[in-house]
Amino acid sequence: MFQDMFDKASAKPSIDVTTLVKDNWYVIDLMGMNVRAKLIESPKQGRGWKKTVLMDVRGSDMGMFDEMGSVYVSDIVGEHEE
Repeated sequence: MFQDMFDKASAKPSIDVTTLVKDNWYVIDLMGMNVRAKLIESPKQGRGWKKTVLMDVRGSDMGMFDEMGSVYVSDIVGEHEE
């Protein structure tokens, strides 16, 4: 279990982290399904970039609850097209 979490935290992001903008909507991979999520905090931290960011995830897109929480940057698939 901890090895899986470590592998996910050290995985290469599928989107360029420098293009992430606070308060924009993105599509994330949540349990194998694509779900909308709003980026709440900036991914830039000091001199580097965070591996996890705070997002408002719309789980109701797949029949679950809408919640805020940490999302691995490697789980962000791309920008949400409205």
